[in-house]
Amino acid sequence: MITTLAFLFPHTALGKITLYPLDREFGEAWGNLPVYGDAKGGKPRRPPYSGLAAALSAVSGQPVVLMPHSYDHLEDELASPAVAVTTQPFDPWVLSTAVQQWESCIRKGDDLNTLAPLLAAAEVQKPELASYVRGSAQGRPHAPGWFYRVAAWNFAQRLARKPLPIPNGPSHLNVRWRMDTQGSLISWDNVTKRTTERPKRTGYAIHKLDFRVVTHPGEPLFALHVLPTFSRLATHWAGTRTAFIDHGKNTLLRMPIGHTRNSAGEWVPYARNYASEVVEACGMGFAEWPSNDDLTKLAGGVRALVPGPISHPLGKGVGTRFNSVLADHITETIQRPKITQISFDRTGIELVRPTKGAISSEHLDHALTATGRSHVRVIALYNEGTTRRRMLETLAPYAGDPAGLAACSDGDDHQLTARLAVRFQRLRAIDRIEQVDWDHELTFLDDLKDGALNGAWVETIWNPKPTKREREANQHRHDHKRDLRLALYRRDVVSQFLARLPDSEEGSDEPTADEEAAKDFKALNALRDLLFRLGAVDNRLAQVTQFTDEPILVGIHLRQQRVSNRRPGGADRTQMVEVLTALHTTSSPERAWHLESYDHTTHDWLQQAEAEAAFGRGPIGRPGHARHEEGALLTRHHIEAALKLLPSDRPLIIFVNTEACRTIWPGLQNMHFGAGELPGDNLRTDTRSVAIVAINTAYGEVPTPVVNAASNRKNPKRPPKPREYLYRRTSGTGTPTWYIAQASRSYDGFGSAGSIGGVHTRFTIPTDEESLQRKDWHSFTAVQITVPNADGRDPEHLAGLAAQLCHQSLAWDARTRHPVPLHIAGAIDRAHPEYRGPSIEPTEAPGAESDEP
Repeated sequence: MITTLAFLFPHTALGKITLYPLDREFGEAWGNLPVYGDAKGGKPRRPPYSGLAAALSAVSGQPVVLMPHSYDHLEDELASPAVAVTTQPFDPWVLSTAVQQWESCIRKGDDLNTLAPLLAAAEVQKPELASYVRGSAQGRPHAPGWFYRVAAWNFAQRLARKPLPIPNGPSHLNVRWRMDTQGSLISWDNVTKRTTERPKRTGYAIHKLDFRVVTHPGEPLFALHVLPTFSRLATHWAGTRTAFIDHGKNTLLRMPIGHTRNSAGEWVPYARNYASEVVEACGMGFAEWPSNDDLTKLAGGVRALVPGPISHPLGKGVGTRFNSVLADHITETIQRPKITQISFDRTGIELVRPTKGAISSEHLDHALTATGRSHVRVIALYNEGTTRRRMLETLAPYAGDPAGLAACSDGDDHQLTARLAVRFQRLRAIDRIEQVDWDHELTFLDDLKDGALNGAWVETIWNPKPTKREREANQHRHDHKRDLRLALYRRDVVSQFLARLPDSEEGSDEPTADEEAAKDFKALNALRDLLFRLGAVDNRLAQVTQFTDEPILVGIHLRQQRVSNRRPGGADRTQMVEVLTALHTTSSPERAWHLESYDHTTHDWLQQAEAEAAFGRGPIGRPGHARHEEGALLTRHHIEAALKLLPSDRPLIIFVNTEACRTIWPGLQNMHFGAGELPGDNLRTDTRSVAIVAINTAYGEVPTPVVNAASNRKNPKRPPKPREYLYRRTSGTGTPTWYIAQASRSYDGFGSAGSIGGVHTRFTIPTDEESLQRKDWHSFTAVQITVPNADGRDPEHLAGLAAQLCHQSLAWDARTRHPVPLHIAGAIDRAHPEYRGPSIEPTEAPGAESDEP
């Protein structure tokens, strides 16, 4: 049994809240507010409800939510009457003054005061939260959108009343929590500190507990997931976006902050959403922003979070030991009404990995038959001799004549196997600092018209940093990967990059006693990934699955990407990224499984490499497609049309990402689980099954495993980790949910650096191991698997199939978060040159046919 940091609680534990119902007149008044660009300038936008809520939190010292009172998603938040919800009633004068001042700031000084009278006139209510819950008896509880935030506040308040005792730590160490205005608990008085000598600096961090109320498939009760984080504090204001402020009350103010220049031309912080002006208008004063020197010394009542991934004396993560201590503390603290810790039970399905490592030389040609081509060529593009040598050594196991491979010259094909050849080509433009015209540099590829499938293995300078001389000359290296990948896609060539070794690692040809340590894993993994992108599939997947009806395994990957509008005053827009893959299975060992992906331009299923190139050279998203309303309908119809093109005489098993797809197909939502629309509904017939398997990896929605309580391991150093099995949990209405629980590779390896978070907490690490505070401390993770429609198959067998297709990946020796078809679809998306960047403008000629089916 695996215990978790998730708890079911009865409706009587939801408690009461303070609610201000607001009528449609308030919505109309809000709709008449002008657009604004924040207190210190910025892109004009329509004021969100959250802006006023943040200002009210600043004057009340309480969490505040201002949201529409609706059980359904709303495209327009003004379409439904709103409610303001908090923990205690506002002081009437403070409420009126704060709202009036906030509106005046929005209106740039005009005191029309349209909102404050409407809020002041609202009748304050103190209802039971349970009165807003619907559908519990059917195992489909749901509530208004604001409910889920507010329900977590009451739980956090109860937990904060009792300090967290830390066993095996300093004498009488108890972590005391303070709740911030977003409902998180902060270890304000228990700060972790570490000082380094080279360079000389000090870093600070606090423990933070976030809470999320969610539903589980078929579960009548709500679940509360506890999400511990180790939040590192900034020692300077540059780039910071969030600050905690001790404003003289027991609650900490969490403020979104911006930066502006003062009269001296220096960048200084300010509280966004006009919080400073609102607090001053209410006569409460405001904490003076500390200087960078104050942040370095942790002086004053303001602490800022680091803005993102940066070099810091302290690593991230709280570790498994802290999670275990916290879980026990929550169970002991919340007794009435009693909560139930969610746990998973082991099934009889063991996850195995009979094949590890790269595709073996004896299986390579058979695996390459899955590409659909008789000849495959690896084009090795390099500039530095060391990289060429690394490529040669990595390819050598596939060469029938290793000596001949070592002597091969650039510009000529060298045959490795009957199907695979390699061609080396020096590309000096790789080292250019400035941007390169890659279409010109790659003209030599235009001569390769022999019908072979080409894949480029390219040397790159990973995260190129300017040298001292370049910095002094104000020169910066251009990262060529996006531009070069696009130029290759335009030539129907997929690619994988190999990072050049740092100077400290180059030129070391000395033998080592540890043969494993001598392997060039970066080169090995890069070649494996390139073969995977070319579409090579060996027999490793067939070894861990048992099919007699040869189904097609489909992966549907969706992601919404924001596209910035560069026009002044223009609004950002979003577009849906859609990648569909199909893994065609076979029961014959003589035939290889093969991969296809859907091309939205030709409206056809293509071999994987060809489809990835087609996807990568065009715009990444599909305008008009979205997660809700008409955009969701367009997305659903487009994908259904693509699925209809698959062979109609083969059963389908469709894998989807729950979080990304549930607004497109309501049957994936817990509220309509298995009863609403699902992918492939119109493809199902009496003679053809279409099963749906949903995968959820969303942080906060999948319970965090704590300890394997069923393990016989007595090692006191760290909590027993999950085993290589599929786990199951059955809801109160009998609905099963399956889980893969796992420890990370870092947790399992790297000596004490990997396991330190299981041995100690951040508070109890011994002095002689203090340096390990700089490491990231890992916790156990889980993948949730549900089966909304098994269509005649055994649901647990489908869950086991999904788990095994995560455990036995095509290119990795470790587990992937998604089953192979879904993982491949995500990899194609991430390889697009404009992944999470600006979209490429369409290049179709005027009059071209629409890309809609």
